[in-house]
Amino acid sequence: MAASCAKARPEVFGTPACVTWQAEIGPLLAANCSSCHAGATPAGNYDTTSYAGVLGDGSDAVPNATAGDQHSRLLVTLDPATADAVHQGVTELAPALFPTVQSWVVDCKLSFAESSIHRPGILDPASSDFHGQLVRDEKYDFGVCQSCHGTDYSGGSSGVSCLSCHTGGPTACSTCHSAIAISGSHGRHLGGGPLGKVYGCNECHIVPKVYTDVGHIFLADGSLDLPPAEVTLGATAALTPPGDTRSAPPSYDPATQACSNIYCHGAILGDSAATHTQPVWSAPGTGQADCGTCHGLPPNHTGVRACVSCHPSVVDKDQKIIAPDKHIDGQIEFGDPAAGCAGCHGGASSAAPPPDLAGETSPSALGVGAHQAHLSGVSGLRGPIACNECHRVPTAVSSPGHFSGHAAGGNVTDGAVVFPTDPGVGVLASSDGAMPHWNHATATCGNVYCHGGGTALGADTTAGVDRTPIWTASGGLTCGLSCHGLPPAFAPHLPTMTRFDCSSCHPATIDPFGTVILSGPPGSETSTHINGVVDVAP
Repeated sequence: MAASCAKARPEVFGTPACVTWQAEIGPLLAANCSSCHAGATPAGNYDTTSYAGVLGDGSDAVPNATAGDQHSRLLVTLDPATADAVHQGVTELAPALFPTVQSWVVDCKLSFAESSIHRPGILDPASSDFHGQLVRDEKYDFGVCQSCHGTDYSGGSSGVSCLSCHTGGPTACSTCHSAIAISGSHGRHLGGGPLGKVYGCNECHIVPKVYTDVGHIFLADGSLDLPPAEVTLGATAALTPPGDTRSAPPSYDPATQACSNIYCHGAILGDSAATHTQPVWSAPGTGQADCGTCHGLPPNHTGVRACVSCHPSVVDKDQKIIAPDKHIDGQIEFGDPAAGCAGCHGGASSAAPPPDLAGETSPSALGVGAHQAHLSGVSGLRGPIACNECHRVPTAVSSPGHFSGHAAGGNVTDGAVVFPTDPGVGVLASSDGAMPHWNHATATCGNVYCHGGGTALGADTTAGVDRTPIWTASGGLTCGLSCHGLPPAFAPHLPTMTRFDCSSCHPATIDPFGTVILSGPPGSETSTHINGVVDVAP
């Protein structure tokens, strides 16, 4: 092996002084490597302008220089026998580069500087002589450091300032925790992760006011509090918003490194569609916080995947969180509060679809169907049908059953409950003993009073009467085929009657021309037709 230097060196700790970063390697790499490996975006993400940068990771998170390791990435890259064309050119121009760096890594164990006080590995985090370990060995008695480096750590009698690396001083949080983002899932929490949410340290730990606080690095008896850090889950993990259920307090298991019963990963949401509500801290980057893990995509309260339909202030149409501060914040932001129901479905003219929660506008879509046909009274056979004839109408967004497609006593379609058994809902639809029901598979209603259901109209044997209309079918209702025959096939009607005869018995409902009588302003028309009571002249 080539000698590191021809000149004699003073002895340090009884052995000849070695090649050091400060005296040789730093200047050598600056002259030969830093034209590429420097600046804001160094080649390979590898910065050769600092000691830490040379020892540290490149673009693949693999250490580039390990004390005593002749196979270190730095040596393999500079060795003429293994170097690529670019680096062979460098070593040809600087033949002393490789042997000097090799001696520094292998023989001199990445020595930083000649010193009669500190050993060569004083700045190597992987060395037992690393100054961080020395401070710990001294039980964080920084007076030892201050005796040479000054009370304010700016250099003192040593002339070497601690502040050149630790700008906040040795006792600042960043001094020990600056690399915390590469440990476990810290980076995902502190940097936003895939969902953009940023959490403070106090969400998982008790944050000390000063480094000497009991429970930080010291126990109550003054002895060192050995790693790992204690996890004390904070306010977000412990949230239980209205409507959610908590079976136990939030907790962290050091043995499995898994969290349980935490709000921030959906454990209390009761969503069976969620895929991962007990994340493991030591498994970052494995999709544990992907959209759909804390709650389903969609959650089990609806069959709609278009989150933006109801949460436009939080997420966009591409499922990207656009307001991280409104996500996982203990409350649910629905639509546009000023728009009311239309903030999630419907539009400026009507709160009913279109569009539906999936953004569909065609009546052929199940979420759209005949909503507007009912609300507008387009058939001309009666005025508008109120929403509560088919659905429960919530008094608030969070009202029970508003989102639950599994509420008792109803038939489900895209998260809405059709014909629930709630008092005051479906009064007209269930008139005259009718028992309305919804068939999701065929998109049809059955036994609905307004479509020929109930005791009286159920006795009508007229062929072709459609008592199970298709919700998504095009076309409107037709007098004589949609609800009852013309005339109905039961007494006292006669087979010879036409629509012009209807007014003789039902003058308040239909005129002599066979036209259903509607009164009132557009959108609020009323009629005694299909109102639950048979209008018969005295």
